Amino acid sequence: MMDEAEFKDRQIWVRAFYGFDPEHDGLIGFTLEQNRTTMMEKMRDGDLVLIYGAVDSLTDQDLRRQALGFLEVKLEECRDHERMSPLSIQWRKDRGFQDRWNYGIRVTRAWRVTNRVHIKTIAPESYKGVYRFDRTTRAKLLEPDEQRRALSHHVRQVNVFGEEPIELDDLETGTLEHVLIPSKGIPPSFGERTSTIVDGENHVYLMRFSGGASFLFGRTGYNDGQALVKVGRSNDPTRRLAEINNGFPQRSVERWALENFQKFPNGETAHRVETNIKSAFDAEFTSEGGEFFSGEWASMQNKFQNICISSMPHILGAPAKAKGVK
Repeated sequence: MMDEAEFKDRQIWVRAFYGFDPEHDGLIGFTLEQNRTTMMEKMRDGDLVLIYGAVDSLTDQDLRRQALGFLEVKLEECRDHERMSPLSIQWRKDRGFQDRWNYGIRVTRAWRVTNRVHIKTIAPESYKGVYRFDRTTRAKLLEPDEQRRALSHHVRQVNVFGEEPIELDDLETGTLEHVLIPSKGIPPSFGERTSTIVDGENHVYLMRFSGGASFLFGRTGYNDGQALVKVGRSNDPTRRLAEINNGFPQRSVERWALENFQKFPNGETAHRVETNIKSAFDAEFTSEGGEFFSGEWASMQNKFQNICISSMPHILGAPAKAKGVK
């Protein structure tokens, strides 16, 4: 489990709402602009907000008081119409709610809680009546013990409206704690689905973001001047780079670059090396979640190269074979 010191850069808040639908709402909305201003001052990039079903007729009865899901915020202000689908906008219009939740904070990732759990089980202190106003109009910061309980619940990642869609096979599942630490990669699988996936040469790659960690995360101290990298596996890293950069506007001045990659004979070997690199990076550098890390560039590049080289199959020459070397 994460210890209390690890909460210093990521806080978990709790808020009541009528449901949990990040696929159509890519924001946390506030009716009063001052409430958004208050939360922008208190929150940090990467904070999580636990949404539970409000006790209200608009909430499905079986969802009331239930922990529904977690939202990850980016401290960027937005307006409701910028981050809501037409279906969500129509839902508000049908109920005369056009003047509610107009002032938003951007949501970048989301996870739906897969098991039924009463919010009081996770947050017995924060669910007390004295905090009802905060939970319904802004958000209430969970106590350290409550944050630890929240991290233990099983979740399934879902797409967020306004963010780059994630392929179904790449959506993570597991305890919240698990999905927030470096991912282990998706094990290669082969066989017949709608088509046949054939094993073959795979590459482990190291990509670097040209703007550095502070461009995306702000100058928070620990990542000021640090590089931001992505560790992954693909049978075509050049194509994968193009796919990732397609998420940026064509005129964007900052993009990902393919700095290094190493070919391996099959997917299983590449997957094992990818996992080893992520574990090593997690121990030496700063995990930014999933397969992203920040740290000193030369050190990360050397670590990547050393692990790849040490993982390459050793081919023996004829003299060695003659001596019985295996």
